[in-house]
Amino acid sequence: MRNATLVPSARAGRRSLRTTGVWLAMTVALIGAGTATATATTEEGKRQPALTGTWQTTVTIGTGPGAPRTVSRFTFAADHTLTTDGAPGENGDPEYPGSGYWTTRPDGSFSFYITHDGPEEPAEGVYPGTVHAVHIGRVKGDTFTTTAVAFTKNEKTGALLGPVTVSSSADRVPATGS
Repeated sequence: MRNATLVPSARAGRRSLRTTGVWLAMTVALIGAGTATATATTEEGKRQPALTGTWQTTVTIGTGPGAPRTVSRFTFAADHTLTTDGAPGENGDPEYPGSGYWTTRPDGSFSFYITHDGPEEPAEGVYPGTVHAVHIGRVKGDTFTTTAVAFTKNEKTGALLGPVTVSSSADRVPATGS
């Protein structure tokens, strides 16, 4: 008798592909659905997306009082791309830099898709592999909050792990003078 957890079946492979397809379709729908851009006025009088800029962001992975938290900077560019430097590791260098896309909605909410590498081995609250997450949130002044669903694709086995609940809160990093 084969152990189903050690030897993936063809059915499991089709299910993983189907799940990945549904996940990607959801992501495209979330990113493509919002075409309006919430705007703010800069000191120079130029209008720009309210989300555009750099944010000091705390990400909570999972729920409950012991859920791991990381802090990194997220930069939302005017062309609707997103980057993050990743949280500092033990040596102080950023770990797990990521990138993605963002959009706003007419009701003032926004969403973003982000992907980044994860650890090679299991760590507290995270699976090894490539993380894919879709966040939905709101900007209020110089802060924002989001909730998200994340999945991790284990590159060694092809397994799709999750969903994992993720949340974030952020404060705008003031632009430096010219």
